[in-house]
Amino acid sequence: MDIAIITVLGLILGSFATALIYRIPRDLPWRGATRSACPHCKHVLSPRDLIPFFSWLVMRGKCRYCGAKIAWVYPLAELGVVFACLGVFAAAGLTPISIFIILAVPILAALLTIDLEYFILPNELVAILACLGLMEAGVEIFYAHDIMTARVFIIEYALGAIIYAGLAWALGIAMTKILKRDALGFGDVKFFAVAGLWLGLSNLAYFCVLSGALGVILGFFWKTVKRDDVFPFGPALIMSFYLLLIFSVHS
Repeated sequence: MDIAIITVLGLILGSFATALIYRIPRDLPWRGATRSACPHCKHVLSPRDLIPFFSWLVMRGKCRYCGAKIAWVYPLAELGVVFACLGVFAAAGLTPISIFIILAVPILAALLTIDLEYFILPNELVAILACLGLMEAGVEIFYAHDIMTARVFIIEYALGAIIYAGLAWALGIAMTKILKRDALGFGDVKFFAVAGLWLGLSNLAYFCVLSGALGVILGFFWKTVKRDDVFPFGPALIMSFYLLLIFSVHS
């Protein structure tokens, strides 16, 4: 029953993620947004057209009204969110901390997909992730056993945000001078800060090593498939961030 609940929740959050993926890069409203419509024929979609993943499957990846193809990235993102939520549940069950991580999953999915396509990490999504991180840290501090433990948590998260961002900024400047081109966008620096807020100072080395390794893999794939030396580093940061969150709640 718990798995079924998380699966349904994941599909709902996945649908939210796809709305962000489509609307934010196009500067369309998504907070209290107007009803969804086919981007090709502009026909307003009915509830049966908006069932996450299953509507796409039943309609064979096409609009019910005009027959235009629906990009595969949207159902793939919805399924990705479901599996990511199930991963959080498998690692920690349902706890106050794991709930915050599950709520962060659609934001991470939207950031990853948008960065892959547009090479940007939208500020509003990074800000939402930061707010969730502050609330998650607040819960950990609230449940601390004593004042000393609470102070350690505050120092851990505050220094994490500052030092992660400072390290990313310095690394970006150094790599830009070495490579003679922009090596790390400011959006990546802001994501580093948010990662530090969630993961704390103690996970800095793990985050740097894991994101670096995933970045190398992504860069190799990008150069092989896209035939381009310039690739977004955000997806490597996002995947590392998620994996370390899973590890931290599991341990």
